Amino acid sequence: SEGEHFRTAVAALADEGRARTTDRIAFRTRSDDEVLDDGYKWRKYGKKTVKNSPNPRNYYRCSTEGCTVKKRVERDRNDPRYVVTMYEGRHSHVCPGTVYYAAQDAASGRFFVAGMHHPDLN
Repeated sequence: SEGEHFRTAVAALADEGRARTTDRIAFRTRSDDEVLDDGYKWRKYGKKTVKNSPNPRNYYRCSTEGCTVKKRVERDRNDPRYVVTMYEGRHSHVCPGTVYYAAQDAASGRFFVAGMHHPDLN
């Protein structure tokens, strides 16, 4: 489904982004839905009319306490069949919509959650 593909892309780029210095990423997705399900929970905090665009821009914050990630969502001004979603920041928690499993590191005996970034074992 559209939502499942979007969630998978967001999760993959979130993991990949941990090694990068940039904290912004945008997706352009063809969808009838204004806000796509990316697996996280969001709270809308604003709406703005965008110059030279018939479509408003909506602003969201991650609703997990202590997480500072924001996203803005708007229809593509040139092709309203597409939604442009811009994320800013990195989530400080596991995605509630993602299934993780525990794995044990054989050398240290420590358990880790697969799919998450872990500090070096030193």
